[in-house]
Amino acid sequence: MSIQLSRRTLLGGLVGSAVSLTLSPGALAQFGPAQGVISLTSNENPYGPSAGALKAAAAATAKSAYYPGAISRDLTQLIADRHRLKTENIVLSSGSNEALCAAAMGWAKRGSIVTAALTYDLHLGFAARIGADVVRMPLNSDMSINLEAIAAAVDNSASLVYICNPNNPTGMTIDGDVLRDFCRTVSRHTTVIVDEAYNELTADPDYTSMVDLVREGENVIVMRTFSKLYGMAGLRVGYGMGRPDLVARVRNHITSWPNVVGLAAAHASYNDDDFIGFSTGKIAQGRRIVIDAFKRQGIEPLPTQTNFVFADIGRDVDAFGARMRERNVRVHRAYPGYETYMRVSMGKLDELEVFSELFNELFSA
Repeated sequence: MSIQLSRRTLLGGLVGSAVSLTLSPGALAQFGPAQGVISLTSNENPYGPSAGALKAAAAATAKSAYYPGAISRDLTQLIADRHRLKTENIVLSSGSNEALCAAAMGWAKRGSIVTAALTYDLHLGFAARIGADVVRMPLNSDMSINLEAIAAAVDNSASLVYICNPNNPTGMTIDGDVLRDFCRTVSRHTTVIVDEAYNELTADPDYTSMVDLVREGENVIVMRTFSKLYGMAGLRVGYGMGRPDLVARVRNHITSWPNVVGLAAAHASYNDDDFIGFSTGKIAQGRRIVIDAFKRQGIEPLPTQTNFVFADIGRDVDAFGARMRERNVRVHRAYPGYETYMRVSMGKLDELEVFSELFNELFSA
């Protein structure tokens, strides 16, 4: 692999005004989808990171012989300031999944974890592997999270409730006040984690978020990530917000901290309103392309405010997806119990146009 770096390259321009790296074709092939392949599988933002994030990441790379120092404190302060919290309310992690796994370790030894049957669950699988009892409650008939069933399942043996809002993979968003009432009630008995990985993409992020409950000192933890809107899935930066005692328990179980390059990129992009507006606009356009592709075939996708669309196509998704892969378009595999539901992540607009045409061709064949 050939990587040529100079001070000018490090502080110069890639993608408009960020970092310029000279990479061999072999090196480039190791990052992202292979050339000619459209990957719509992992809810990434293909337009990020921002130009400012790339420039900051390059500068940090030149100093990456050293462990992160002030950058961790500065990013923590930025997050605290935005949400009107104190720094002791914030914990940084290597992607939000690391903080979620840390919470699983910190709470699972105290009792069961209650959640929805279909939701983001990499950390829940981890919890089960370390001996936790994970109680999964079925969704409502409309595929929304059944908060009443989850609340009813919380007994003296429960240590943690996990809610993903908007939910992954359905894309559906729980009404802010409904979830707020749920959290206030259930958190009297057990800690509630609200995973807000896609919150910034919702129509009204402040209303949808449960950060106000953190400010009120409720028994609630909110998790966020830079992997989605900010386009930094490969840079691994996430954070949690909660009461100092809850944050301390998460922090005490974290095993992998964010790297200096990711922290620098996160710090540079956190308040980059131009980039955020650009990304949310592109994602909204992309959603429309995918939704229209489904509707042309009489398929009504679930309502979504995220960077993915979930729809029952009435056919085996893995078999249909295999046909798409033969044409170099990849979608997410089927979820157990929902074998006819396809999840399509947002790619760039031209990629989604290719998806739309191919889906129409294969579905109509």
